[in-house]
Amino acid sequence: MLSTDQVRATGAWIAAHQSATGEIPWWPGGKGDPWDHVHAAMGLTVAGHIDEAAKAYSFLAKTQTSDGGWYAWRTDGKVSDRTQETNHAAYLASGLWHFYLATDDEEFLEEMWETLDHAIEFVIRLQRRSGAIDWALDPNRRPWNAPLLTGNASTHGSLVCALRIADLLGYTRPDWHVARERVATALVDTPEVFSSASVVERVGRYAMDWYYPVLGGALRGAAARERLLDLDCHDAFIAQGIGCRCVDDTPWYTVAETCELILAFDSVGMSSHAQQIMSWIRQYRMDDGGYWTGKTWPEDVFWPLEHNGWTAAAVIIAEDALAGGSATSSFFRDLSGDDLIADDEAVGA
Repeated sequence: MLSTDQVRATGAWIAAHQSATGEIPWWPGGKGDPWDHVHAAMGLTVAGHIDEAAKAYSFLAKTQTSDGGWYAWRTDGKVSDRTQETNHAAYLASGLWHFYLATDDEEFLEEMWETLDHAIEFVIRLQRRSGAIDWALDPNRRPWNAPLLTGNASTHGSLVCALRIADLLGYTRPDWHVARERVATALVDTPEVFSSASVVERVGRYAMDWYYPVLGGALRGAAARERLLDLDCHDAFIAQGIGCRCVDDTPWYTVAETCELILAFDSVGMSSHAQQIMSWIRQYRMDDGGYWTGKTWPEDVFWPLEHNGWTAAAVIIAEDALAGGSATSSFFRDLSGDDLIADDEAVGA
């Protein structure tokens, strides 16, 4: 495992990417998106940079759109793509719950509640009859009729976190319960709804389509372990000693996808698999505490030259989970929403 000093060094490295506004772009002066911004903030939280993480979430409160979402891309601090992705908006809930677990700061959750409430309402407005949630609003504020599997799996975990925040603060949101249940049903029982011709990307091309239903908590138990052990997926995405490739038709193995796969294994008790893969990450660490984004294989070329904050965050979030014992280490293990079942039944009664 990383030492405490190494985790602190990586946290400081991520914090150095943060602008004065609180935004955490991929690299200083570069592009940024809301999902990776939140993930970088979670890394800051794990590393003990609490003030910087709070500033990152406050930035989102200041830049939320009237629809309740966030623009997909900003470049050098300016909006460069006005698409609003649903999984981006939902991920604020994951970040805030993770922050609360680390800090026990209920007052900050209350400060962020209006922003979160608006964001989740935006997300569930784009839910289809199938239970799947459309990918985005396009720049003209029209729904993009594409329910992406990975995006919905991430959103499921975020809805679990949003419901826990609502319950903690004393807010009743029965529609959120229903939305969470319907997303879970779509992911587990009717995954074919993500296979329509309108989908932006071919289902299964990205490694995330394989492991995200587990990582986001919709799939647990024996079914989850069977999915993660699927030999076809291992052959398509994993190179021993290297990591997990991003897409099945490109030989680029990324640290972020590898760390997410580690978290998926850990979330269902497959700790030996998680620990083995974690040992492959050491080769990507740089002397300053940052990490290479990934490498091409078998060419064995680190790429790209730029190093981003959310990749570094993914590493220390995975390290936190495997080390155990911290207030945030079980975050991904606890995304099934089992504690919400009684409320779901009450809603349906």
